[in-house]
Formats: sequence, C-alpha cells, structure tokens
Amino acid sequence: MRLAGKLRRIHGHLVLAVVGFVLARPAFPTNLVGSALILAGMVVRVWAAGMLEKGGDLCTDGPYRFVRHPLYLGSTVAAVGFAVMMNVIWGWVLIIPLFAALYAGQVLSEERHLRTTYGAAHAQFAAAVPLIVPLPGRAASGTGRRWRLSLVLMNREHYHVVVTASLTALLFVKPYLVS
Repeated sequence: MRLAGKLRRIHGHLVLAVVGFVLARPAFPTNLVGSALILAGMVVRVWAAGMLEKGGDLCTDGPYRFVRHPLYLGSTVAAVGFAVMMNVIWGWVLIIPLFAALYAGQVLSEERHLRTTYGAAHAQFAAAVPLIVPLPGRAASGTGRRWRLSLVLMNREHYHVVVTASLTALLFVKPYLVS
C-alpha cells in the first residue's frame, strides 16, 4: 500500500511537472520569487530528511518539532514557488489543487501508520505539534537528534533536490526555448 501511494505520488509529480511546464509563461521577476520559495521548500525538505530515521523512533527533532510532516510542508512551499514561476492563473487553479489532492491521502495514510506504530507517543506528539502548518507556541520537545547528511542520502532526498533544481532551471530557460 505504501509503495502504491509512493508510485502514485511519483507519477502525479511527473504529470504535474509536464502540465506545469507546458502551461508556464515564466518571466524573470516571477522566476526570482518562485525560485526563492522553491529553495526555501527544499531547505525544509533536506533539513527534515537529515533528521528522519525511517523505521526508527518517532522523530520530534529539527523541523519535526514544529510540524508533523515537514517533508510535505517543504513540498508545498516548493509547489507554490512553481505556481509563481509558471506565471499563469492555471498554475493556481489547476496545479495547486491537484498537488493538494495528491498529498492529502498520503498525509492521512501516514498519520494512521504513525498512530498504529507509535501509539501514545504519537498521540502526545500530535496534540503538541500541528500537521503541516507551523503555529506560534506549538512545538514538541526534541530528543537531541542531530541532522546527518547520511540520512539525507539514505532517504534519497538528493534525487528530489536534483529533479526540483532541474525543473526550476527549465523554467528559467523556457522563455529562450520558445522565442
């Protein structure tokens, strides 16, 4: 089931990227703002990936102190950045709702898995920390886990960064490709 969800997300990302690229009418100012958002989203994702030991203890350190799903927060910020770079209303009307639908089921599935796996520890964590949007005064106390590049690589986040950087670069050069 988790693999099926992951494959749907991968294929969904591919479809969104192709449709987004075709519809995009990027301009330099929107590219600057959008790429800044994309960079911010990727920083959050890499920070989270470097803290997360899949199959290990419940992670409550790093960005997990502030949101239960910082990888999805980073992806959402990057998706908004791509919508800005697209510089067309369809980026907001089509891509963002499809992106949200793609992740909503995954977040709910992961929450069920975390509740089953970690029980009371997850319930306490969920009571203290919001799902995806950080809120003032809402944070977990961490366990002192440190960020590790080895976890970023083990979690294969570097692939996500390369694909995201490539699509960002394509949107910067698209105006020159179509003129």
